[in-house]
Amino acid sequence: MENALISNKAKRTRETELRVALCHSGCHRKGGVERVVWESARILKKSVAVTVLAREFAAGGQGPAGVNSVRLRSPTLPLGLSLRGIRNECDRLVAENRFDVVGGFGVQAPENSVVWIQSVHAAWWAHSRRCRSGLSRWIQALNPFHRIVLSMERELLQERRYRKLIALSSGVVEDLRFFYGVPSRDIEVLPNGFNPNEFNIGLRGLYRDKKRRELGIAEDAWVILFVGNEWERKGLFPLLRAVAAYGQKDVHVVAAGRLPVPLVERVAAGLNLRGRVHVVGSTAEVNRWFGMADVFALPTVYEAWGMVVIEALAAGLPVLTSRLAGASEAISDGKNGVLLDNPVAVEEIVEGLKQIRNGLGWTSAEVSRKADLYNWKYIIEKYESILRRAASIN
Repeated sequence: MENALISNKAKRTRETELRVALCHSGCHRKGGVERVVWESARILKKSVAVTVLAREFAAGGQGPAGVNSVRLRSPTLPLGLSLRGIRNECDRLVAENRFDVVGGFGVQAPENSVVWIQSVHAAWWAHSRRCRSGLSRWIQALNPFHRIVLSMERELLQERRYRKLIALSSGVVEDLRFFYGVPSRDIEVLPNGFNPNEFNIGLRGLYRDKKRRELGIAEDAWVILFVGNEWERKGLFPLLRAVAAYGQKDVHVVAAGRLPVPLVERVAAGLNLRGRVHVVGSTAEVNRWFGMADVFALPTVYEAWGMVVIEALAAGLPVLTSRLAGASEAISDGKNGVLLDNPVAVEEIVEGLKQIRNGLGWTSAEVSRKADLYNWKYIIEKYESILRRAASIN
């Protein structure tokens, strides 16, 4: 892949189109924000000239077909040490090229970009600190990742280094105002969405039996799916403790994401769940696991949105999640899912699982239809409108 940003030919053939740059550390389908960047580029390319600046792309080193993909050269460093390098390189590339508008995602966003805020780290930090004590709290405090992200977040938001902000939900709007004093006039609300070609009720017929056989799970077992890279915040261990307390031997947990496999296996063994917790790792085809599950669970202590919640609904799965998730707005309690008041309370998670297993008010088809409002097609149409308005005031 060439590192030149936009070829002369591309400039000539697309010179009358809106020129948009999307900037983030990744553009692929294996992570949350990375998937948002991928879907944004995939749909925006139909009506604007899109260039994606990212360090990580899908296999093959490219973004979606028809999108100009530029790989950032910033080195890969642990503990958030790469973030400033990514932002600085994006700033330089944006300055060197005459884009009409720039879309940023997270603290790496270039200056003066339209930033789609996928989470407010200061809000997560506050929630997380309340849930920790002792050694765990000290280890978290010493992790340089959090200091780097919080510092860059302050620079971006408190110093108003953006052109416009997009919040995933009204809760994120409140977080932006509370922690950084961002005025409401600077913010528009737009949630994340789902791709109906990937997430639909047809997944069950395609993958239920196949994926269960792969994992050695009985056809009549009751399977709970957990998907998340930030497993600690999203409540994987409270979920496992709840499954152990539930006491039903036919209940299995399938956990997908970048997870610490040895640690998860040790915890599962300690809870007498050996053979019933299956860690399947991160994949661009995560929809297949939605097809083999009976319920989706995300007992998160903080979630600005929770794209996987919408994807689960689209696949017809009832959802157990907390009221702290932005996507909980799509849950009708007792009909297509159960909402937790305290996501770390094992007893409450157990009762929620029992309620779902005993049957909710909506069929799989009705659950799936609830997600229709969040189709990426409609979400990105609104995103393009925001970008165009921002470009007009450049």
